[in-house]
Amino acid sequence: MRKKLIASVLAVLVLFCGLAPGAAALSYQAESVFVMDAQTGETLYEYNADIARVPASMTKVLTAYIIYQELEAGRLTLDTQVKVSHNAAVKSRDASYPTAVPLTEGATYSVDTLLHLIMIPSASASCIVMAEHISGSESAFVARMNQTAKDLGLNATYYNCHGAQPNYITARSQAKLTRRFIDDYPDILRITSKSGFNFNGSYYNNTNHLLNTMAPYEGLDGFKTGTIAEAGYCVTTTAVRDGRRVIAVVMKSTSDAQRFADSRQLLDYGFAEIQKRDAARKTTSVQLTAAPDSVRPYQPFTVTARLEGVSASYACKAQWYVNGAAVDGYGNSSFLTADYKTSTLQYTLKDLSGDTLDIAFVLTMFDGTEIRCETALPVEQRPVEYGGSLNIRSAASYPGKTLLVTADITGENGIARVQLPARWQWDGADIAGYSNAAFTIENDAASSEYLLRIPEDASEGSHELSFVLGDAGSTGAKQLILRADIQIVSQGTPAEDVPVEETPSEDAPAA
Repeated sequence: MRKKLIASVLAVLVLFCGLAPGAAALSYQAESVFVMDAQTGETLYEYNADIARVPASMTKVLTAYIIYQELEAGRLTLDTQVKVSHNAAVKSRDASYPTAVPLTEGATYSVDTLLHLIMIPSASASCIVMAEHISGSESAFVARMNQTAKDLGLNATYYNCHGAQPNYITARSQAKLTRRFIDDYPDILRITSKSGFNFNGSYYNNTNHLLNTMAPYEGLDGFKTGTIAEAGYCVTTTAVRDGRRVIAVVMKSTSDAQRFADSRQLLDYGFAEIQKRDAARKTTSVQLTAAPDSVRPYQPFTVTARLEGVSASYACKAQWYVNGAAVDGYGNSSFLTADYKTSTLQYTLKDLSGDTLDIAFVLTMFDGTEIRCETALPVEQRPVEYGGSLNIRSAASYPGKTLLVTADITGENGIARVQLPARWQWDGADIAGYSNAAFTIENDAASSEYLLRIPEDASEGSHELSFVLGDAGSTGAKQLILRADIQIVSQGTPAEDVPVEETPSEDAPAA
């Protein structure tokens, strides 16, 4: 028997590298397997989980899912009677469309009966009956299957609705589909949990033998098998213990008995892994450190969260908050924890809104339980402040001519890089195309050049050119306005330098 060993997983993390603890060896013969925590969506174990393989009759899971979509939409009820076509009746007796459960042409059967036939003895013709009823033809239904697979984010391609001929899906996607089915339509477990089904005087065993053997698996309530030559022996199983559900997918095992042995082993492993991860959730703690330990407007700072007490890696939601608001770009819906793992917030305060800045890092578990760590950083009440001047070179200042103007900005804030909104104005009105939402000042110095074309209709006399840095309403940076008085004369004036009166820079008071 080929051995598959669960290796310790090397987790490469930002600012941290850690080695997950080893686990006991598993032995199975399937070519692909995947084990999932259904509550959290976490991967508990995987092997070749992203190789697309033939699922055989596990195809019927998506067919049944679409039937439940129709039930939810009100276009079907479980009691709706569905008529059997000639095509479906013929294939119901064809051994190449397993399982052959004979249907009578022209007869009607309830949706609930057909669902039982699809999910318990794996009747392919019953899939065709429902496909033709829902979409008019099997081919149209298959098109819907592929669209639904895309909508659900599955790595899958379907060519038929039953799996008697090859379709393709990965073990990971089969588990994802099963989880979604149970979450969206838990009524399916009413059917998949049955060990058999009576139909037309015959009793059909569930093809999932973990339900009807001498040693049924504790807590098992579904899900679906699949077997054709191209697929080998496949099965998706799911079980619940102590309120926790595990889903295990086995693809291309070597025999009917072996796929269930593989599945039993993987389910056992999944529940053991959940116990370890749940224990780790209870012992996890978070420590915060800030650099620097106080905050000043426009001075970038970092806060680092460090996890401790994580005895087994698990996934949860993680989010940074500033003053109670979630910080965009600093949330993760599937944050993989590890002992001593770090997460870092890089933040720049732009307004003075209080004496302290409240920072929080929150881990949220699947059941809503939170691990929260908070700190309050003192805020220095010192807005950034700049001065400067306008420098103008001109050969003539009259309508239609151009002025080269430079705004030189200086300061003594000691901040390496600040970005503020900036704009040029003519007679108090913004000049189109000459604004910058993120004008950059590095090491307390910056320059902005502007080629001012005097409007053709500019009147003679005095006009004001202004460079405005910052917003009047900002509490984190004082607004700076640099002004220059431009004297416009008529074109008849000789082309010689026209005096330009420059006014001192003016700091507009903060709002």
